[in-house]
Amino acid sequence: MTRLSVRTIAKRVGVSAATVSRVLNDRPGVAEETRDRVLRAIREQGMVAPAPVTEPFVGIIVPELDNPVFPLLAGAIEAKLAAYGVTAMIGSSTKRGPTELDYLASLARQRIHGLVLISGRHANPSADHGFYWQLHQRHLPMVLVGGYVKDLPVSTVTTDEAAGAAMAVAHLRSLGHTRIGLAGGQEYLRPSQNRLRGYRREMRRWFGHVDDSLYVETDYSLTGGHAAARALLAAGATAIVAGSDLMALGVLGAVREAGLSVPEDVSVIGYDDSYLAFHSNPPLTTVRQPVEQMAAAAASALWERVQGYHTPHVDHVFPPSLTARASTGPRT
Repeated sequence: MTRLSVRTIAKRVGVSAATVSRVLNDRPGVAEETRDRVLRAIREQGMVAPAPVTEPFVGIIVPELDNPVFPLLAGAIEAKLAAYGVTAMIGSSTKRGPTELDYLASLARQRIHGLVLISGRHANPSADHGFYWQLHQRHLPMVLVGGYVKDLPVSTVTTDEAAGAAMAVAHLRSLGHTRIGLAGGQEYLRPSQNRLRGYRREMRRWFGHVDDSLYVETDYSLTGGHAAARALLAAGATAIVAGSDLMALGVLGAVREAGLSVPEDVSVIGYDDSYLAFHSNPPLTTVRQPVEQMAAAAASALWERVQGYHTPHVDHVFPPSLTARASTGPRT
């Protein structure tokens, strides 16, 4: 007999994969008529399901809670997993609390069924990834969001960071800006590297060169954005692309402290399209990450592995989009 394919059964019966999962795990919330149809389809296909996991429990680890995109993404993944009948615990590996490795070691001891790691050590290509390999060798299902580990065969989820930065530059260039600055995050992080690459590529495309004084490396924080903006304004920037919406708020503060207005004197673009973007003053133009799509991909990939389906790992790369609001305007 062949191994069960949840998607095959779901498509055959005309129900969701989550419904098939509930039937396989003998969970409530499925009408008896639907349950009978799913079981009949399984028998007709001559398929056999893997042994069901009782109350699957997984961990979701984020690097911090200050940047709203991380709890937003973690919460969306948690909700998607709940639809599969999987319970998730969210932990943050802050500088002042448990590290990512502390969480990983603790959760592994508790025999957790799977992990979603968001912008952790896998976002730093020079970090020690040995513990990831140990967990993989123990056959613990994992999904990496916002980075990857070279040659580690697990599914990953990210956005095209370079394309996002290029979108921001193209938008500002269309408004007549030529002195476009980038307030970037730490360069040892893959997202920072990718955004810097996209920024430089687009600047060369339109202007033939890149003025290094228009790029500042800092960290993804309010104070980081503020410090970067001060340097970029001193370099003559009339527009600034920030590495996150949180950084963009710091940029707005620095612009006001310099006696300038947004967008009349300086245009500002954030990144992520978190709730901060809509509620800032003025509302931020920002590069939007498709959080719901990313969460669905991460939850589906982890759930399949937790259930025991040996599907190939997939590198999901989602296109970002630009949401134009009141923080960008024509160069005057």
